[in-house]
Amino acid sequence: MKLLLSILLLGSTANAEELIHREVIVYGGTPAGIMAAIAAARQGHDVALVEMNAHVGGMVSGGLVATDMGDRATVGGLADDFFKRIVQYYTDKYGADSKELKAARKGTTFEPHVAELIFEQMLAGQPRIQVWKKHRYHATQIGADRSLAGNRVTALVVDDLAANKTRTFTGDVFIDASYEGDLMAGAKVPYRVGREGRSEYGEQLAGVSMGPKEQIGMGDHRTQAYNYRVSITSNTANRVLFPKPEHYDPSPFIPTDGKRIKAGEVKGFGDFFTTIDKAHPGAKYDANWGDFAGNSEGYAEGSWETRGRIAARIRDGFLSRLYYSQNDPDLPEAFRNEARTWGLPKDEFVDNGNWPFQLYIREGRRMLGAYVLREQDLTQDRWKPDGIATGSYGIDCHVVQHLRENGKLVAEHTRHVAVNNYDIPYRSIVPPDVENLLVPVCVSASHVACCSLRMEPVYMMLGQAAGTAAGIALADKKPVQNVDAKKLRSLLVEQGAVLDAGYQPQLKLTWTPARPKPGDKVIFKAIPTSQNKNTLKQIQWDFTGNGTVAAEGERVVHVFEGEKIHNVSLLVADTAGRRRMLTAEVPVGSAEPLDVTLDEFDAELAGRWNGTFPDNIAGLPLRYSDVFHGPGIHRDQVVRGKVAPARAHFQPTLPREGRYQVCLAFRPSKTQATNTPVVVKHAEGSAKLTLNQRQETTPFIWVPLGEYHFKAGNSGFLELRNADTDGRIAVDGARWIWLGK
Repeated sequence: MKLLLSILLLGSTANAEELIHREVIVYGGTPAGIMAAIAAARQGHDVALVEMNAHVGGMVSGGLVATDMGDRATVGGLADDFFKRIVQYYTDKYGADSKELKAARKGTTFEPHVAELIFEQMLAGQPRIQVWKKHRYHATQIGADRSLAGNRVTALVVDDLAANKTRTFTGDVFIDASYEGDLMAGAKVPYRVGREGRSEYGEQLAGVSMGPKEQIGMGDHRTQAYNYRVSITSNTANRVLFPKPEHYDPSPFIPTDGKRIKAGEVKGFGDFFTTIDKAHPGAKYDANWGDFAGNSEGYAEGSWETRGRIAARIRDGFLSRLYYSQNDPDLPEAFRNEARTWGLPKDEFVDNGNWPFQLYIREGRRMLGAYVLREQDLTQDRWKPDGIATGSYGIDCHVVQHLRENGKLVAEHTRHVAVNNYDIPYRSIVPPDVENLLVPVCVSASHVACCSLRMEPVYMMLGQAAGTAAGIALADKKPVQNVDAKKLRSLLVEQGAVLDAGYQPQLKLTWTPARPKPGDKVIFKAIPTSQNKNTLKQIQWDFTGNGTVAAEGERVVHVFEGEKIHNVSLLVADTAGRRRMLTAEVPVGSAEPLDVTLDEFDAELAGRWNGTFPDNIAGLPLRYSDVFHGPGIHRDQVVRGKVAPARAHFQPTLPREGRYQVCLAFRPSKTQATNTPVVVKHAEGSAKLTLNQRQETTPFIWVPLGEYHFKAGNSGFLELRNADTDGRIAVDGARWIWLGK
């Protein structure tokens, strides 16, 4: 009782009659919070859903209505139900053959008020849920206290913004589904804000990606830009003109939008949309234009006053751009007149000046939980035995900062790359030791992983998992850390969740002796685990690192000759056709690091490239990619039906002078070139090669190009271009294998 009283005293106007108890307290009426509340209520528990805004639905009803979800087949459970309800709404209102239903694109695009309506309907179907709107985390409360003896959250104090007083919610299980993660932080759960360095988790994409070489890969405190996803309509009858913001500043747009308009590159306001031909229902568009580098800094850990100031700055910046397009006298009158046929929809956000109520917090706090999801979990080790949801959207980071590079300002952000289906483990929504708290939005993930999983359909599925886990914890009277993952997964499957979409064959790679000498017989074993879903049918070994298949089978023997760290690869396939490549560095003798491997993200990629993953293998219900090195691969880009010029330049720093075997990493494809030009610069000149990237010569990714003499240092290089090729070119890395002097 003493502890509870101390919590109540945190707010000067709090009093005993404002104490509210429910079994499950969900903070954040975001899509994740809504699904968490529904999942807990379905299991018979009373739920308080506490939301800071006057509306539920977070970003989805707050303007983000062009849904990013990657592989639609992986979206299940309540999230799938939401999108199906979108389809049903437009079918019922406009008809099965209507243009509005077609514009809804199978439920993935919709109007903000329709999203809110459906969320409200889903909540209304659960009488055990009570929604408390306009209740915000208490400003003077550092956080929710937790009992020192039991490591449990005891209460959540919030400000009732309508009544100008505080309320205190007590509960048995708490779920922080907010974008800010205030409840999590208040419970003293460790978290971080900003980008990890490349060395922290061994993530190729981590840290700063542009600018001086000395800072590449360094971590920092920065997050990707926030904005508002503004709904804009071309239906003049349903529009209000863009209002002039309080702090109007058109100067950033004069050399950009203004220059394009006056040059005739932009004929009308609609030309600013890259998808002008893809209007959403109601002739509305989801404008995703308001990114200004650095505008998110200070928000995640800021006070509500600080956050309000940042949100107002972002709002004024975006509105300045819109108002400028309709009103600046320096713009052609014909353009301004056409621009005035556009505006904010009258029927959206009617109580907020037709402006979205929710700031798009793309990335804030990230919990340091029981498991930190990282780049490798999205690209290489994609299956988790305690997986509760599937991510599949690419690593997508908006501008973080502007840097000066080669005399120009460049927009710096984490490099983009497509990913395949990957599992998000239950451990990533569980704190290390707080026994009654789950965190489905500020998930335990690195910045790189967060750039992919931050999509709202994923948050919905994680929210459903959190609500279901809360029910199990209550029923079994266990801490959330001890929730039976098998039971949780079973219940989620019953609820329509799609699990194990990132499944790969599971095995462990071992060798004896662990530190062999040259000439020793080394016994390698590929040990299948009990978690395999299918029988393994083929196991192939590469002991040199150049893609040569040297042995097959679960147990093989190999003798190494050179004293160095050897790159060993193991390629396994199961009876369902799924493949996986495992790699290991085997230290032999003095174990010097003489081989040099560069990922294509370490190369100079000039021209136009797409960060992607290798071709999918057909025949399975869910997509999955072939084997590759690092985060993925790059292919040259097709722009307006033509292949844009592209060049990849690898320049290694070699530790010794001597002979090296040079290899290029890629996977063949029928769309790739048979005549890719490659240049290898070595100590004795240059070798010009032609590479067939359409024909497979090895099941591994590495293909040997030849043996050459190199000097120590960085005077040599490997380069490939797409000039005069008969198909696309692909690159996944380059390797120099030390052969001797």
